[in-house]
Formats: sequence, structure tokens, C-alpha cells
Amino acid sequence: MKKHALQTASLWLLVTLALTSAYGQSITVKVPFEFLVSDKVFPGGRYSVSSTRDHLTVHDSTGKAVFTAIANSVSGRHTGATGQIVFHCYGDRCFLSELWTPTRDNGSQLLPSRYEKEFARLGKGTEFALLEEHQK
Repeated sequence: MKKHALQTASLWLLVTLALTSAYGQSITVKVPFEFLVSDKVFPGGRYSVSSTRDHLTVHDSTGKAVFTAIANSVSGRHTGATGQIVFHCYGDRCFLSELWTPTRDNGSQLLPSRYEKEFARLGKGTEFALLEEHQK
């Protein structure tokens, strides 16, 4: 009986860990400007961005997934107790670039789209980060 209970508990732990890593982490931000992901334009507003090991997904304010793309793991940024979303901006065009959650050592980075690369060739861009919005 104890052996069966231990096996069941072990299986439950493995399933929980697998689901946690599969669904990853998400943060919610209020974006005060229009932005692009790849060549798709999104209006300013509240968005949740989540990542798994190799994908990044953008959800609108209703929770609907509006964009999913392959993402690379990156390191080198420390966000402290809050996560952040990083944009690369060229003039008045800002492109979603990275997601950093407070509970992970690595972030998720989208590859620059062909459209973003065209803007980057025209001039030096800036980086803009939004901190996670804490709901009240």
C-alpha cells in the first residue's frame, strides 16, 4: 500500500513539474504605444506575454493568444523582483524583443523579423523596457 502511494505521489510530482515547465511564466504589462511582433502591428494596451522553453506567446487583455513565435533563451539581464518586456525601437516603430520573468535566470528572445532588420539598417535603435504591471 505504501509503495503504491509513493508511486502515485512521484507520478503526480513529475506531471506537475512537466506542466510548469511546459506552460512557463508570464507577465502582464500595459504598453503605452503601438508595437510590432514580426510584421503584425498591435495597438497599445494591456498584454500578457508568456514563454515556454522555446516559444513566446502574446495574449490580449481578454486572455486570447494573438501571436506565438519561436524564441531563443538568452541570459545576462537581471530583473530583480519584477519581470520586464523589452522592445527595440527605431524612430516611432517598436518591436517586441524579449521577455524576462522574475523567477527565471534566462529570458526569451524573438529573432528580429525582416521588417525590424530593415529599420535597424536605416539607423541606430534604442531599447525600451516595461516592468510587470501589478494588478490591484
